Amino acid sequence: MYKLAPLKVYMLDRVQDDPQCLKRMERMLEAIGYNIGDVICIDRSNLSEIVTEIKGLWPPDTVPEDMPVSYTKPLVFTRMDLSEKKQDLNSIHNECPEGTPMSYIKNIFGHINPIINWHPHELDQKLNQVCWPTYNFGTMQGCPHGCLYCGDGSGGKFITITLNLEEYKEKVIGPTIEKYPWNKCFRMIGWGADLIPFEPEYGLFNLFTHKLAQYDNRYGHFHTASTNVEWIADLPHRDRLLGVWSTTCESVSQNIEQGAGKAIERFEAGRKCEDMGIPSRYKFKPMIPVSNWREEYSSIIQRGLKISKPESIGFCVLMWMDIDTLLKRIDKKLLDPAYIEAAKEASEDLKGVKIGPFPHKVRAEIYRFLIKEVRCWDKDTLLYISTESREMWDELKGELGQDPRTYVCGCSSVAVPGKKVFLSPGMKYSTYCPEPV
Repeated sequence: MYKLAPLKVYMLDRVQDDPQCLKRMERMLEAIGYNIGDVICIDRSNLSEIVTEIKGLWPPDTVPEDMPVSYTKPLVFTRMDLSEKKQDLNSIHNECPEGTPMSYIKNIFGHINPIINWHPHELDQKLNQVCWPTYNFGTMQGCPHGCLYCGDGSGGKFITITLNLEEYKEKVIGPTIEKYPWNKCFRMIGWGADLIPFEPEYGLFNLFTHKLAQYDNRYGHFHTASTNVEWIADLPHRDRLLGVWSTTCESVSQNIEQGAGKAIERFEAGRKCEDMGIPSRYKFKPMIPVSNWREEYSSIIQRGLKISKPESIGFCVLMWMDIDTLLKRIDKKLLDPAYIEAAKEASEDLKGVKIGPFPHKVRAEIYRFLIKEVRCWDKDTLLYISTESREMWDELKGELGQDPRTYVCGCSSVAVPGKKVFLSPGMKYSTYCPEPV
């Protein structure tokens, strides 16, 4: 587990009534040098005071030397509410100071989505994105990496950690696996979260892989920017895991993703997993066009592919926001001025468009460069573009070498180990096609 230094640690009062939850929390606290006496218990009597405190607590004015500021985010331990009829939180929210986000109350009381239907065909058609539908699991909200382009990373005030994982395994993971037989690979990702920084003390992936092992041909992804992988060697069912790294160039990892693993170390983590028998896969997502991006990405691709032998590599130029939001989050001095200007010129045309802020021509130029660089060092790794437009796939499919209807990517529901897709009547095509069958 990362050596976090949270400014404060809280727990919802109902955690005290569950011995398994308490044991898990105490194990995690011990790993970072805290104990149960450091934890502030939240109940209705002090909730208003606590949410006021949390709202102004982070970020601190100073942090320990060489520690990312995101490592100091407060932690809130809670139980996920998995009841059929959840507690009505409106009256509780009304007791809090005006301006308290409802999200604070939901997170504290464990009203976190246990599962999300990700990239269904109808939504991707509307947004003009190409991906694979899948069901994503998650047990946390927030992340210690603090990536500047991420809303939770740069603005989230605390990290919510749910503790009733045994209940989650039986009530959520098992029934979902049985309900969707076409979904061969499930992603355990959390919401604005990276989960493996909290392992092995958290114990989520031990439970996850034990449940997956009860079914034939079912696998789980961890999707991460972390290098914390040594604990995986001790998992009895690690053969059910697939390792997917969001990676980048060194200057981005140092200046924009300061709490995450260094770029080359992510490839080294992938190689360690390969040695354990776990396939590695990489996504340059988000690819950020920093001022010297060609040299930066050329270098990391060359170095990374000398270390690791991945099944696939994907590319996705930074999207999901307009240029004004991007420049509020990332210092303009770090970015390629020509591409910033191109994004500004296209801002009206890309207003409300999911694949913005960079126009098609800019993104295509970047993808062609990255494809060429990978092919200099590896002729066989499968390549793809992630959550990109149909027009981009039409233009680049020959250079990528994959059919956009049935391509192998990093973390899809059908990308099983061995560089192949496991298609079935329930899922025959990616969202490049209007319908799944």
